[in-house]
Amino acid sequence: MKLLRVFPELNSYTPIDDLVWIGEPGMFIPDHDEVHISCTFTWDMDYCEWLCLQWQAATDKQVKLGGPAYGSPCHDFIPGRYVREGITFTSRGCPNKCEFCFVPKREGKLVELPITMGNIIQDNNFLACSRDHKKKVFEMLKTQKGICFKGGLQTNLIDHWFVDQIKNLRIAELWFACDTDKALPDLIKAAEILKPLKYSRHKLKCYVLVGENMDREEQRLRTVYELGFMPFAMLYQPKGRKKKE
Repeated sequence: MKLLRVFPELNSYTPIDDLVWIGEPGMFIPDHDEVHISCTFTWDMDYCEWLCLQWQAATDKQVKLGGPAYGSPCHDFIPGRYVREGITFTSRGCPNKCEFCFVPKREGKLVELPITMGNIIQDNNFLACSRDHKKKVFEMLKTQKGICFKGGLQTNLIDHWFVDQIKNLRIAELWFACDTDKALPDLIKAAEILKPLKYSRHKLKCYVLVGENMDREEQRLRTVYELGFMPFAMLYQPKGRKKKE
C-alpha cells in the first residue's frame, strides 16, 4: 500500500521519503492509496483537523487522522513510517503516574514491543522494561553506532548492571531527566554509578523541566551541570501550547 503520511511541520524526526508531505495538499500530490495525518502534540490538533478536511477535499482516497496526541495505539511500530529511519521504540507507556506527564493517560501501562533495528532509543521509560527485554535491546545495539537513549532514563533505575551492558556499546548520548528538586538525590546516585564509564557531559545530558519558579529552576540547572551532566531546560507545556511573549 502506498501510504502518504502528512505531518503538520517538519522536524528532525520526520521521515524524508517520497511519500511524506508537510501541511496542506499542493498541486502535485504523490500517487497514494491512503492518507494518514500524524499529530504528535496536542497544540497541533486543531490544525491537523483542518488539514484532514483539506486532504479529504483533495483526494478520493481514505484520509485518517491519528497519532500520539489522539492516543493512537503504538503496538505495531514500523520503523521509518512516522519517524525517520534509525529511531526505534522498543516499548511504549510508563508505569509511573507523574502529575505533569501525559504518557500514562494517553498510552497506559508499559508495553514491550517487538525489537526493531535502530540506534536512537525513544522509549518513554526504557529502564522500566523487564531485564530480558533490555538484554535483547542491548544485543541489537551491538550492531549500531552513534547510540542515543533519548527518552529520559529514569535515574533511580540506573544500576551497575546497566553500566556493564553499555560500557562496550558505541554510545553517543545518554539522556536523563530531573523534573523537580525531589529528583536531585536520584540524579546524584546515578552520577556516582556512571563514573566508571568516564563519560563527559557531551554524552551525559539531562532534561530539566522549567516554567514554575525560574529562580529555583536555575539553581537546579546549575546543580545538574555540577554533577557532570549537560542540562537542557525544557519548558513545561500543558495541553495548549504556551506562547512566547
